[in-house]
Amino acid sequence: MTFGILVIELPLPSHWRRAMLKFVSTSPLVAKALYVLKIVFGFIFVLFIDTINRLQRIDSVQEDEQRGGHDYSYEANMKANKFYAQRNLYLTGFTLFLSLILDRTSTLVIQMLKREEELENAKQETVSAGKDQQRLIDMENDYKNQVSSLNQEIKDLQAEKRDFETLKKQVGQQNTEYNRLADERNALERSASGQKDEPKKSI
Repeated sequence: MTFGILVIELPLPSHWRRAMLKFVSTSPLVAKALYVLKIVFGFIFVLFIDTINRLQRIDSVQEDEQRGGHDYSYEANMKANKFYAQRNLYLTGFTLFLSLILDRTSTLVIQMLKREEELENAKQETVSAGKDQQRLIDMENDYKNQVSSLNQEIKDLQAEKRDFETLKKQVGQQNTEYNRLADERNALERSASGQKDEPKKSI
């Protein structure tokens, strides 16, 4: 399984690798297969321990035979048994060693795929954060432009207000001047007609 992952991991696109990671980490079939492999490796470990005990028994029997007489057929049989025991020791030992290597390699591959997925998510978040930051900058510039235009409108309104106050004063002065001129005209008309000025009654 690990060899297959290592062979096909590089050419695969990132979304395929993420799909494979989710399948390996969440599939019940893969979990059952790993559980069965752990049981098999447990039996292999028991065979490894049994092979070590058998080799020790064979060595102790050979030492006893060396102290006693020599039976060549029995000695050949013991050497054959020792050879088989050593072969089984090497096979079970290498199997256990390779199982540890495969377990560690598969764990590293899965962690690497997870880190790649986290890196991809971090890149997407960075891009999204950059877009949000640019959007905030654009909104800030827009608000600044609106504030500037509003300040200009306020200045224009204040100028119009001053102009209106000036116009109002001018109208008041013209009205006062008109009333004065009208009073003088009325006074001249009365003096010309011989009438006396009548004081104005307040209404």
